[in-house]
Amino acid sequence: MSIEISVIIPNYNCKAYLAKAITSVVKQTKVQLEIIVIDDGSTDGSVEWLEDAQATFGQLRIIQQSNSGVANVRNEAIKAAIGDYIAFLDADDYWSDDKLHEQLQYMQTKEDCVLSFTNYMHVDENYNPIVDCYSYWPEFSEKIDTGVIGFQNLEAPLGFLLFANVIGTSSVMVKRTAINYVNRFDSSLKSASDWDCWLKLARIGNVGFSTKISMDYLMRSDSITANRTNRLNAMKEIVSRFKKDVNINTRFKAQARILECYAEYYRELGKKFKALPIALTAFVMFPHKRNLRSLLHDIKNTLTFLIQK
Repeated sequence: MSIEISVIIPNYNCKAYLAKAITSVVKQTKVQLEIIVIDDGSTDGSVEWLEDAQATFGQLRIIQQSNSGVANVRNEAIKAAIGDYIAFLDADDYWSDDKLHEQLQYMQTKEDCVLSFTNYMHVDENYNPIVDCYSYWPEFSEKIDTGVIGFQNLEAPLGFLLFANVIGTSSVMVKRTAINYVNRFDSSLKSASDWDCWLKLARIGNVGFSTKISMDYLMRSDSITANRTNRLNAMKEIVSRFKKDVNINTRFKAQARILECYAEYYRELGKKFKALPIALTAFVMFPHKRNLRSLLHDIKNTLTFLIQK
């Protein structure tokens, strides 16, 4: 039978998590798939483990390359993929058993859908649930038709995703022809190349989503994350790329989101006097519950400091 889905798993020193991730792929029901694990120069024995695992997992293909970053890794795997659809899974995340079947059915039925995603749960290192993604974005509730079971269409996806990136990469499935058409992931971005790619896809087709939690995202204390300033600079670059595609109200929301992230950055550095005016500006530009809580927190910390002084 022909391959319907190519599952792409980038790996960099994630040997401890590969078994759980790959097992969650193999357990997927009613789909024909291949698993492409592309290793980005691991030094923890990952490749040796994967080579042994091929004897058990016949669907597994291994690609090796020198360390070049996740965008390049995913792009190389996409070039090698043969499935009509591509699903992404980070090496330390994992899926529920019916995730791909439900997603594939929706996208095959809706031929104009170029991307779909699901809700997901943040879990700690003991795999205890913390909070699901959609709950972090209360504004997303306005987009959900509670009368729909399963996947549904996301209205005006480009505008919404520009200020509220609710998409977890490990929940995503895309049409292979579509992601190749938009030139895959932009490796010139030092961060957020996944968000940029979803926006490019939203420009050319429809986007579907499900409220079902079909993926767990592991919050690792030792995980390698992009430098915060790289992330902020990438966000500004990406918003500038798409601002002409959206109305002025959406531009304000997108700029407010960037300011929220700057305020959070300064808050983490302990620079409360820098965080407060930025958080206030963000709230004025786009008031909602999450940035109100942050603003009140900054006001309280600032007043406490001034009183104690």
